[in-house]
Amino acid sequence: MTGLLLLASVALVLLGHLFRLLRWEQFIRIYERPARGSLLRGLAGGYAINFLLPFHVGDIFRAIYCGRRMKSGTGFAFATVIMDRFLDVWVVAFCFGVMRAVGPDTAAVQTAAVRYFVFALVLAITLILVIALRDGLKKICLAICGIFNDTIKLDGMVFCWSLINTFKDLRRVRLLRLFFNTAAMWAAYLSGYGLLAACLTRCGGHFAMADVFTMLFGANSVDVTSFTLTGQLHAISPAAQAAMVCWFLLPLAAMLGVTLLPARLRGGLNRVSNPDGAGDNYLNLLPQVDARDRAAFLTQYFGLQNKEYIGKFLKMNQDITILQDYSAGSNATTMLCMDKTGTFYRKYAFGADGDKLACQLAWLRQQQAALPLCEILRAGNENGCCWYDMAYSTQAVSFFRYIHSNPAEKSTAILLGVLNALDARLYHLDAPAPAAPAAMEGYITQKVDANLARLHEARALKELLTYDRIWVNGVPCKNLGGLARLFDHARLSALFAGDPLGVIHGDLTIENIICQTGRAPGQAEDSWYLIDPNTGNLHESPFLDYGKLLQSLHGGYEFMMMTPRVTVQENRVDFTFTRSAAYDALFAALCQYLEARFTPRQVESIFTHELIHWLRLMPYKLAKDKKRAAMFYAGLLLVANDIDRRYPGAAQ
Repeated sequence: MTGLLLLASVALVLLGHLFRLLRWEQFIRIYERPARGSLLRGLAGGYAINFLLPFHVGDIFRAIYCGRRMKSGTGFAFATVIMDRFLDVWVVAFCFGVMRAVGPDTAAVQTAAVRYFVFALVLAITLILVIALRDGLKKICLAICGIFNDTIKLDGMVFCWSLINTFKDLRRVRLLRLFFNTAAMWAAYLSGYGLLAACLTRCGGHFAMADVFTMLFGANSVDVTSFTLTGQLHAISPAAQAAMVCWFLLPLAAMLGVTLLPARLRGGLNRVSNPDGAGDNYLNLLPQVDARDRAAFLTQYFGLQNKEYIGKFLKMNQDITILQDYSAGSNATTMLCMDKTGTFYRKYAFGADGDKLACQLAWLRQQQAALPLCEILRAGNENGCCWYDMAYSTQAVSFFRYIHSNPAEKSTAILLGVLNALDARLYHLDAPAPAAPAAMEGYITQKVDANLARLHEARALKELLTYDRIWVNGVPCKNLGGLARLFDHARLSALFAGDPLGVIHGDLTIENIICQTGRAPGQAEDSWYLIDPNTGNLHESPFLDYGKLLQSLHGGYEFMMMTPRVTVQENRVDFTFTRSAAYDALFAALCQYLEARFTPRQVESIFTHELIHWLRLMPYKLAKDKKRAAMFYAGLLLVANDIDRRYPGAAQ
């Protein structure tokens, strides 16, 4: 009879563990499909360690063991374990309160009831304070995590983020099922404790269910230490101690044994306990895969930077995985993403930048029949956010990469193919319209005069602007003051008066030309298509597109973007500038094309538009990339000095 009572108690405790596992899964299932084998092993290992060591150290093992096997990581596992134990505190406090009210009011029950009541009250107050002071606490979290190296800092921020979202997304849990799992778990546990009390009574002594409950959750909860060092828990007999050890170990052995069952049998058990699991739709705890992207996002979040953007970003990307962020020199975000259907590029922007992106999307749709353009899979424009998804191909590479992995002849063929297609299908330069004086005046005023004023006001360039000559990587250059004639309003008005007008791409950089390296049947050459147009230019001239190509091939913009550091000492600016021979070859081909197609005066206008592109870039770099702003200013000076030499003017 004693053995049957023990086995029945063990069976009920195992049933309670099953419902605990199902409840724990509910917190995990919001973000990923739970791996039940790992969860069961982690739970069993945690209980085993709790029996060996005090202070619930096994919960730390449970979080680490399971977290390393979760997509969302160890920080998330810790957050779910905390949530699991958070709910237990309330139930245990309630049980001790009931025992004190209706059961034998022993000193142990009184002490435990008071302690759990205080603990539950502290948790409630803490939760209220966290909600009320959440912004300040976020900054504190960032400050504490920032003490450590980048790896530990990221792990700390992920844990804090996981904890916040585990509580916040509790509304996504099926609350009725959560209540049922919790009630069934504790009903099974309490029934098992009652049978264990009867078993221990038969082993010698007098035990009530309240005694067992106090022994497990009171001040002197049972573990190996309490057996071996004190041996005074209700002065239990050796037989009772042996029964307790068996009661602890048998469920652990059973739990570990279940994980060793054949895969088919385990799969059947999973389907019975979770018949609708295949249809679950998981959120992403953090959509970014790349650690640097995660760190940048979490730094923004805990630093309370752009809170509206953070909220919209999470809402938009909760169902996708972000493989890499390709955002560069605009306020729109471009990411390589993946969902259940496949891999794709997503581009989006909010507010005024979203309105601009909507114009870009409209341009892509309007010109789809005229030019090879990116394939739009999905798009939307709602709640102040415009977005669209572009097709991804494993055979597609940026023109920059294509240039540096193919012979110069093939790169030149691609470049000329782009230029000829734009000329014939978009620009219509056989009958160009003249530049409108009002639009051209606005272009010069806003893009030249205003940006020059911003340069002179920039604190980061204040000292550099005081010198007449700047040394860039050992090369002497006239400073901005010595190049004033290039930006003279009257000169620019006269120079741009001969610019043709027409529909343009607006951002024809090397990176916005995509090459398809896989050839279709009967296709002689690699193909290409364009992405990311920039609409709404004040001066809609094809010369702006040519100027953008020059910014790449003449100014070497892409190489500067890859240069991490710049050193400024007095009037010397030094940085690693690894311009390639492939760029030189394409620059020569572009110059040959322009000189054959246009007059010398028009080619000078094109080079001047490149200079204005560099000038337009500077306010953005001064605002977003202050540490490297001096390098881009040096790039502007290099281009300006070369144009000054190419087109000296009458004064020279």
